[in-house]
Amino acid sequence: MTASLNSVNFSYKGTESGALKNLTLEAHQGECILLTGPSGCGKTTITRILNGLIPSFYKGDITGSATLGSRPIAELKSYELAKSMGSVFQNPRTQFFNVDTDSEIAFGLENNGEPTEKINKRIDTVTKNLKIEKLRGRDIFKLSGGEKQKIAFASVYAMSPDIYLLDEPSSNLDTDGIEELALCLRRVKAEGKTIIIAEHRIYYLMDIVDKVIYMKEGEIRNVYSREAFLRLSKNDLNSMGLRISRLSDLDEVAGIVESSSGGTARAAARSADGISTGGLKMANLSIIRGKKNLLSNLSLEFHPGEIVAITGRNGLGKTTFIRTITGLHKEYSGEIYLDDKLLKSKELCKQSYLVMQDVNYQLFAESVREECTLGMKGIDKKRVDEVLDILGLLPFADRHPNTLSGGQKQRLALAVSMISDRKIIALDEPTSGLDYDNMVRTGEIVKELAKDGKIIIIVTHDKEFISSCCTRVVRLG
Repeated sequence: MTASLNSVNFSYKGTESGALKNLTLEAHQGECILLTGPSGCGKTTITRILNGLIPSFYKGDITGSATLGSRPIAELKSYELAKSMGSVFQNPRTQFFNVDTDSEIAFGLENNGEPTEKINKRIDTVTKNLKIEKLRGRDIFKLSGGEKQKIAFASVYAMSPDIYLLDEPSSNLDTDGIEELALCLRRVKAEGKTIIIAEHRIYYLMDIVDKVIYMKEGEIRNVYSREAFLRLSKNDLNSMGLRISRLSDLDEVAGIVESSSGGTARAAARSADGISTGGLKMANLSIIRGKKNLLSNLSLEFHPGEIVAITGRNGLGKTTFIRTITGLHKEYSGEIYLDDKLLKSKELCKQSYLVMQDVNYQLFAESVREECTLGMKGIDKKRVDEVLDILGLLPFADRHPNTLSGGQKQRLALAVSMISDRKIIALDEPTSGLDYDNMVRTGEIVKELAKDGKIIIIVTHDKEFISSCCTRVVRLG
């Protein structure tokens, strides 16, 4: 089945963000098409037009035509589209309808009226093929970002649509998760399915993709065959804002601390360049979530001026770890000190700022500029504009945060962290939605914060980012 856009122009209501300009695109059965380009260039907007969310959910001005087979997409009922097209969003939380994983995978099949026996058999097949048996019967709200992404893909795969639309599907995955995703996409392509995927990190797609569409400012600037794209130099690709490094190419990161099994990690009190004493210290820290002991007996130190990456597989408890040391997660035993003073969760909150993995949880104001001063007193407005300019957000200062792209929202949360006068800055997967240029920009900002004596702790799978700015890596096991 062919999906096509013909001379499409689109802009979201009240903004030019994500606008498309005279865009024509055709995806044939069995093709894998990569949509790539800088953040905010319109990749996600294309997927929303193809899956019918524009204009049924996201309002704006649209001209041109979008068709599935011979039928206009706008005229298709949602259940008709669902049989032919499946979407995996950049933020999988926004597409969940259930509270447990099995029900979520079964949701589409149930809506199609499939018999219970067939649904159960299909769930068994899907979880086996995708190697996610360990995620069966789990509470969705207790999954990590990467685990949620796997369930979102499984729920689409269970429906076996003709066309798969994926928006930044690797953004929350660890190294193994990305390799597993690549295997899943190869399987889907071998079944003759069409794949349209919007991505910044592209290395894992190079033996799957048939056509690469490079976009900028809402336009298709170039269309490459796989062979022609592979002939581009690294400098060419980086100048296009693309993330090209394989994670395995970046394994040599100085200072990696290997952990033993069971969730224990220990790190040296002082780095090789003699960073000063004091800072944030944990003694025999054990973190509990519900009845589960996530991490045990952690004894770690983080010093002013350090930029420390926290790594480890999806679902280990990295996010809960930084929520604990910033005072948001209170189920723990052991001691946490800041500048040799024992602090409880409430006091840790006052000294910390956390940029969440899903920044939608922490954006509340009516404009980007207001978000930067919300809840803070005596903030210099010139300083706000300086920070927004550094992060490339000044042109959007009067826009509502919810109208920004995923990468722009993450930069906004980072802007707030820069403006807040907190000693501890924690970031949870801060580069998950960022192109190459903004990844480099974020690294430079993080280094400036470290120069100001902040303690920077970053949960990340992004070794390209780690190699650009981190001074030490703690790997939880």
